[in-house]
Amino acid sequence: MTRPEAIAERLSELQVNVLAPLVLGGPLCPVRPFGVRLALLLGEGAPALDPDLGAHIDVVRVRVARLVAPVDALPELTSADWALAAALNDLLQLTNHELAGPLTRSRYPRLLASVRDLCELVPAPPDVATALARHATFARVLECFRTDAHVSWWTGSASFRGQRPPARLLLWRRLRNVEVETRRVGLAEMGQGIPGLSPEDYADALALFLTRTPLTDLATATRRSPPFAWSASTLSVVAAPPGRRLAYRVMLRQPHDLVVATLARAAREVPLRLGQARALSESFASEVAAGIKLLGERSGAA
Repeated sequence: MTRPEAIAERLSELQVNVLAPLVLGGPLCPVRPFGVRLALLLGEGAPALDPDLGAHIDVVRVRVARLVAPVDALPELTSADWALAAALNDLLQLTNHELAGPLTRSRYPRLLASVRDLCELVPAPPDVATALARHATFARVLECFRTDAHVSWWTGSASFRGQRPPARLLLWRRLRNVEVETRRVGLAEMGQGIPGLSPEDYADALALFLTRTPLTDLATATRRSPPFAWSASTLSVVAAPPGRRLAYRVMLRQPHDLVVATLARAAREVPLRLGQARALSESFASEVAAGIKLLGERSGAA
């Protein structure tokens, strides 16, 4: 049985190293993987959280929410929110090349399965207010990136994923012809090079994560990967008039031509046997396309 003080300690780690930088900005420092059981228990350690940091996070969450809705306060983070933050931590740990060695590469498939199981168990928001609150927490998730570096010198080269090259490799740059190339790797691209996993496996896990925060899924619909697809959670948002209005607003904040193309493509991909879901997706796509066309006409007239 996990001791309450141990749960509180892990929750505090998650708040400081993952959730705070995700909401407030700054480098995320993923901590040890949580796994399904511990992630679902994290809400029990809430009293140990830093109240000042928590207040700062809440202020910024309200600012994010106000970009699409006139709200002055949001509900406190729930156990489901903390579990989803733990799922993000574990998803990031999947891209950690030091997580396992040549004899322990099975850790990666096991952790991927754990992330998927956890996301399946995190309930989708039960109402529009909860969807907005969760989006305010995870709105920037696809902005996460890793900085990779490739160092070459006159006798060799070395690559580093998400780490700074050792200082010794950068000594006497001119004498040794040292060159350093850095590259930002977005969260959606981090699935490349994971031992025992395909990029598609990773993308599927990220897509599943996004369905747990459906307004965020809609607000990033024009992303390249994983491609947006309608899910039960996103359809439930646009099925209710208040949610449909929020979804419409987050769509208008994205490139208009990509929004129209994305929603049309996603509607076509809803199976015909799911008649109600397909009709809902098609009607929303038509509504957004009409609204964007009207905005263009008004802009041209001005």
